[in-house]
Amino acid sequence: MNNEKFVMELSKLRPSSTFLTLKGYRNEYGEVADYSIIFHMSYENALRKSINTLQQYIPINDVYAQAKNELIDSFESSLNKIQETPIEKIEDGYTRFFDENNNYIKGIKLHAATQTLHLYGLVSQKKILIPGTYSKKNKRELTIAKDKLRAMCSVGKFRQFKIFPQNVDSISVENISLLPPE
Repeated sequence: MNNEKFVMELSKLRPSSTFLTLKGYRNEYGEVADYSIIFHMSYENALRKSINTLQQYIPINDVYAQAKNELIDSFESSLNKIQETPIEKIEDGYTRFFDENNNYIKGIKLHAATQTLHLYGLVSQKKILIPGTYSKKNKRELTIAKDKLRAMCSVGKFRQFKIFPQNVDSISVENISLLPPE
């Protein structure tokens, strides 16, 4: 299936959030996993929910208080950017797609320079089939705190997947089986 046909199939989906399954997705670290993601999810709504989650969080120490404040500021900044320029009109090196009614198709974009399709959504389930090899990173205490707080938020569950024929076995959504684009 080529990119155009792949996007055309996705444009037929209902515009509300729906589950999409990626089987045998291989990342750049050698990990192979099956994913279930919520596709057509609003990143703007995820930002709002994440801000609300963090506002209710009571920090355990000063580092977590700083992490909380910095994440809220970051999420509010992203929310303001979306409100100023809708995501489908952002000029960032990606092509966004629209259905025949000119409605933006959330959850898919094409990297203009590499012509790589990217699917994205909120991960609801992940089953690791083959563990990957990740390098050990030295992180500051503030970064670790931010990572832990972000994991509590909707935004922290958003993932982007590069779609190549060699890095995914199958993609299915709403009882439609999609093969990776050629």
